[in-house]
Amino acid sequence: MRVCLVYMLMGCGLQFAFSLDAICQIVQRNRAECEVHRVQTVDGYQLTVQRIPPPRNQSCPTLQPFVLMHGLIGSAGDYVAAGRASALAFQLHARCFDVWLPNARGTTESRRHRTLSARQPAFWDFSWHEIGVYDLPAIVEHVLGVTGQRQLHYVGHSQGTTVLLVLLAQRPDYNARFASVVLLAPIAYLQYLSSPPLRLLASDPAGVTSIFPRILETTPAGISRGQLLHFGQLINSGKFQQYDYSSARLNSLRYGQATPPTYQLENVRLNLMLFYGNRDALSSRRDVQHLVRELRNSRVKLYQVRGYNHIDFLYATTAPQMIYERIIQQARQIN
Repeated sequence: MRVCLVYMLMGCGLQFAFSLDAICQIVQRNRAECEVHRVQTVDGYQLTVQRIPPPRNQSCPTLQPFVLMHGLIGSAGDYVAAGRASALAFQLHARCFDVWLPNARGTTESRRHRTLSARQPAFWDFSWHEIGVYDLPAIVEHVLGVTGQRQLHYVGHSQGTTVLLVLLAQRPDYNARFASVVLLAPIAYLQYLSSPPLRLLASDPAGVTSIFPRILETTPAGISRGQLLHFGQLINSGKFQQYDYSSARLNSLRYGQATPPTYQLENVRLNLMLFYGNRDALSSRRDVQHLVRELRNSRVKLYQVRGYNHIDFLYATTAPQMIYERIIQQARQIN
């Protein structure tokens, strides 16, 4: 019942929790190698990143690596679960790309910290803002350091798009690290989302604390209450802004102003591909178009995918032909 409630709140179909061993087992069953890398953030979180190195094939050229970032309640497993014929990670591997699969803080695979235990409330004191400003830079630097490349390709789904926008808004110097960026079911503005359960929850932030004291930290792959609260704030405000501490005094202490600052999307200066589905209850057409308008310093290719909901970008059998082939062709042209 608890698991079903979380899925209903997301309004996006079924996602799965994967153990560390399960992800590599899926990779190996699909005739590919799997490496496990540990990445530590500057604030002490120890992240697990799975890597599918390029095939050991002399005909494969050296290509810039891909980082595939999962969404809320997801994990690296989302990009391999559909198998060799359909999963994006395997489609890229088959084309000789070096594929990296991060797991954000708090997920089943990334429950370690330099000084904190996951049983301590302080461990869970974060929202997706911290994933953007701490997790992603650590992952990007690790991948570039291991591969010796100066740039990488990035694909984010749902919250994986949110954290990338946060990083580039807060750290515009990171624009130079990305050769290409693809946002699947992008989430920044949520004013027009059509998920009634999530909208209801956003209207009662106290419910996140009282009803879900531990559920969201364990089911399905682990998220903090702060992540869900922060998304709820976007629904209520209609803005893409930092976490609201619900107090002018607390906000002033943190930000130097009574209200949380908005993310400066004009700092995003990249060529972007955005895909959204016309049946997506979270990433609505009007909110995506709002995002595109705010990305005024980026060149954006926007695609609507007919019949797709929020999770189809990961699991639909038509995704390789309708979406992944475009991603691969763009990366090939850049390489």
